[in-house]
Amino acid sequence: MPPHNYLQGHCAPSGLVSPSARTDPSRPYHVGRCFHSTNPALASKNPYDTLGVKKDASAADIKKAYFSIQIQTKNAREKFVEIQEAYDTLKDDKKREAYDRYGAASQQQGFDPNFANAGFGGFGGFGGAGGGRFRGGFSGFQDFSEVFGSGGGRRSAQGDLFEQLFGAYAGGRGPKASANMRGSDIETNVGVTFLEACKGTTKTVNVQPVANCGTCSGSGLKEGEKRSTCPSCGGSGERTYVINSGFQMSSTCDTCDGQGTTIPRNAQCGTCGGAGKVRVKKTIQVTIPAGIEDGMTVRVPNAGDAPISGSGPFGDLLVRINVSRSNTFQRQGSNLYYNAQIPFYTALLGGRVRVPTLDGNVDVRIPGGTQPGEEMVLRGRGISALYGSGSGDLFVRFGVQVPRSLTRRQRELIQQYADETEGKASEASSTSAKKTEDGSASKPSGEAPFHKSPTADNWLSRDTPSTPPASEPEAEEKKPLGEKDSQ
Repeated sequence: MPPHNYLQGHCAPSGLVSPSARTDPSRPYHVGRCFHSTNPALASKNPYDTLGVKKDASAADIKKAYFSIQIQTKNAREKFVEIQEAYDTLKDDKKREAYDRYGAASQQQGFDPNFANAGFGGFGGFGGAGGGRFRGGFSGFQDFSEVFGSGGGRRSAQGDLFEQLFGAYAGGRGPKASANMRGSDIETNVGVTFLEACKGTTKTVNVQPVANCGTCSGSGLKEGEKRSTCPSCGGSGERTYVINSGFQMSSTCDTCDGQGTTIPRNAQCGTCGGAGKVRVKKTIQVTIPAGIEDGMTVRVPNAGDAPISGSGPFGDLLVRINVSRSNTFQRQGSNLYYNAQIPFYTALLGGRVRVPTLDGNVDVRIPGGTQPGEEMVLRGRGISALYGSGSGDLFVRFGVQVPRSLTRRQRELIQQYADETEGKASEASSTSAKKTEDGSASKPSGEAPFHKSPTADNWLSRDTPSTPPASEPEAEEKKPLGEKDSQ
């Protein structure tokens, strides 16, 4: 299980994980811009920021700030219009309440708070599929997970609208489930020898997973500090947009990632910069079972990355095993194969042959007359079964070594063996020929006698047709030296 789910190239300086790098743990980490279907022309600025007041400011404070800024910007027409719009929104209690609840969408033409509160009518029938209902127009996209069922999938931390809308069919979920988000898996490779793969071993691997910050325990806050209400969504965790003549929809707030709160800059932890996560170096012992094969993966639970947000379970560490080749054995499943070369005299006479195994060398006895290519099976001398119990076998194939050079004594002995073998064959041939001549008189003249080559069985296979040798030319009659031919 190429490597993926790494955070390489997407970390803030000093090994910190940037909040903008939060993404779906089931896909490679990337830094992308959150999609919003709101027309940029319809977006308006935050009136609180425009007037420089806090969200809980009183009407008197808002009015005072308005006149103060108006005097300073009376010659800047565009700035004056912006300030006037902000003041018109905040001085009206209904408009202010609508902005605090629905954001910039409440300032757009066609916005109907009654329509937003009433739901989307007939869509309530979907409740039977998952027990949910849209809260306002087409708002509350996270409720698709309630409508169609969560399924245990993961939602993009950046609030991708289409993923929240259609991801429910594949198990999408809303920001309420961010606390259960699982961390990402990380991958690494480790090499083992052939013997280690057969017998099992333990290897040490060095990884750099994402972990909770030790200074702030993952909160991202300095000691004694607290999170503040998100200025973009007003603490709701979602933002509402109006498109196409009043059609409304909501998405997870990309500022607070649906949490409804943010960490002020002056309250951020100095170690992790408010992310709550850091990358750490770890050394992990990985147990490699006996019988593992090249390319297999060992999973180490909870040794992967911590979840980017929430307090869900950690990911796993996936260790890919690379097994080196053996110069001695060949492997096929749980069985081993070994090619043993034996001297020709051992093949003829029999004897003991030393054979390597996974547990050391052993001596085996082979019978005389062992032919090249014959096999001997050593039961239980193979590889331990990876799944189940028992072990495979060791198959020993014998090959016969013929010497390229001989001493004079060795040649004489072998020649003596050859002469003795050929002598016995010649004697048997002459005896057979004599019997044939004696019996030829009793046979009909039309039937030719059968002559078998005394050495045919030594060089002809049983299925090979024998070809009669070509007739030799008659020898010329030799005369004594000095004798001339008669005229």
